Amino acid sequence: MGHTRVLAAGLAAFVSLAPLTSCASPDDGANASGRCSVRTDRAPLEKRFPLFGKPERAHWCGVVLGAGDARVPGPTDVRLAGVVVLAPGAFARVVRYLGAHPVAAAPEGLPEEIVEFLPRGAGWRRSDRLDRSVSQGRYSGSFLVDTAHRAVLVDCVDPVPPAH
Repeated sequence: MGHTRVLAAGLAAFVSLAPLTSCASPDDGANASGRCSVRTDRAPLEKRFPLFGKPERAHWCGVVLGAGDARVPGPTDVRLAGVVVLAPGAFARVVRYLGAHPVAAAPEGLPEEIVEFLPRGAGWRRSDRLDRSVSQGRYSGSFLVDTAHRAVLVDCVDPVPPAH
């Protein structure tokens, strides 16, 4: 009887900690094969990036990082990459957070499945201020903005919804 109680308590502790240690979740769109399965649903993005409001369009994916050896248990990091086209009001808010002196930036190392959705002739700009405003310091990421297409290029690891 004592072993059963200890096992049950240990299992309960593991289950309660699992959401903190394993960053992959069903709505990440995470693909353990290292490939990018492009998604267009916007609800997971709205939850993680409230500054973006309700996007008009989105093409994004989640890719599991470091999934080379399934024999080693541990946290799973998910890279979320995508192009999000914002409604005018939300885009105006994003541009304000971009600040007065954003720097030119070029998208690098994106999954090729996402590259095909980058707007042609985009002039990407970014700022640390926007990155901090979107991530709230809870995860690493960069958010590049193209004003001609009201587009935001998202490239981050383990984006979690903001604390309320």
